[in-house]
Amino acid sequence: MNLTLDSTQSASAANARRNHDGRTRCRAGQRALALVIVTGLFLAGCDTLSQDFDLIAQSFFPPSPGEAARMMEDPHDPDQRREGVTWISNSPFGGAEPYLRSYRDKVEHERDPTVLAAAIRALARHGMPDDAPLIARHLTHENRHVQWAAAKGLQRLHNPDVVAPLLAAVRQRENWVEVRIAAADALAQYPQDRVFQALVATLDARELALNQTAAESLRTLTGQEFDTDARAWINWYRSAEVDERFADRREYLYPTYQRDETFFERLAFWTSHHWETPQQPAGLRPESTRRTYQDEDDASDEADG
Repeated sequence: MNLTLDSTQSASAANARRNHDGRTRCRAGQRALALVIVTGLFLAGCDTLSQDFDLIAQSFFPPSPGEAARMMEDPHDPDQRREGVTWISNSPFGGAEPYLRSYRDKVEHERDPTVLAAAIRALARHGMPDDAPLIARHLTHENRHVQWAAAKGLQRLHNPDVVAPLLAAVRQRENWVEVRIAAADALAQYPQDRVFQALVATLDARELALNQTAAESLRTLTGQEFDTDARAWINWYRSAEVDERFADRREYLYPTYQRDETFFERLAFWTSHHWETPQQPAGLRPESTRRTYQDEDDASDEADG
């Protein structure tokens, strides 16, 4: 009996040592591969070595959740705060209540524009419709990248209270065109006469990309197809019955960004990259519908299993 127990314990200890040695060798292999890549960049005379090394380091040595959380609250270094917010908000647990409180606090009080823009993106991704007015305040921020983050964030949160600031952002010709484009897209959620009229007026803007976005929003709102022909839209609107103008509207899905994997992302073959899929904003989609990042993470886990 004692001999059997001793043998079992010895086998368990041996398995534990093998698992530990395997993990150690894996980490050592990752570090060795990183050094090989960096050495290759030196030999190739890469002009952007610093940026490339940063990208490699992020793939090979990401911060732990605890480290990222501490970075997010660093009172002295805005770069640390920005990176921490970005790491946490892109994680499967980024929508946890403690992090939501941090995003909201930063959206309300953060002074550094890069951190503020990151916090707006995080809150838009994980927040609720009631968070939309807090984000909408930044449509008039002095920094255009903060304005852009706010306009894009409002594509993800449905709240009729933000229609007026979105309309103002679209109409403001002095605004950066990317801000106006993002606001015109967000307005496709709201089947209102004032929204229709503002989008038709935007068809006469000088920027083609803005014209096309306004036309796409009009198609979503009405189900009609008049491209960028403002006169055709007006004629249809006047002839349509009041209660029929938005009867054929289409489902609004916020746009998402996708791209091919970079060279260094392909080298870090042990990491997985999941891209969001377009989805209805919070406030329009059913409460039971989970966010796309979590869906994709779960699907990946099932595939790995």
